[in-house]
Amino acid sequence: MTKGSYILLMTLPEESTIKAGSLGDSHFPAGGYAYVGSAMGGFASRLNRHRRKDKKPRWHIDYLLARAALGGIILCETEARVECSIAQALSHRFSSIAGFGSSDCKCPSHLFLAASERQMKLATLAILDSLPVAKRIRELPPQTEGQEW
Repeated sequence: MTKGSYILLMTLPEESTIKAGSLGDSHFPAGGYAYVGSAMGGFASRLNRHRRKDKKPRWHIDYLLARAALGGIILCETEARVECSIAQALSHRFSSIAGFGSSDCKCPSHLFLAASERQMKLATLAILDSLPVAKRIRELPPQTEGQEW
């Protein structure tokens, strides 16, 4: 079973205020987003859940995915927990939504914003190439709901 960290690439077509669970109401500008998460129990179940529309919201990202379009996924296959290192590297380049996706760590955020999804993807791939933590990097299309990884 393949495991590690992942980056969801999304587009939010219009500015929105979204209540993301315990985070409360947050302002989300329109644009491209990257969410850094981990799947140390395996990518398949976590990513299949992210793609499902018929789920009870559990994590901050579930609330955003109800409005944003998932454009692609970048996998960082590794035995080590590297999501915080990736989030820290992205924070030097992009603005973020405070507290989003980081309630179980000390990071300011795990969600980052760029003008477009394409800009976010290109910059994220360049950042990952420069990090010693990313072992094997793969890009995946979003796939359609109902289709398993």
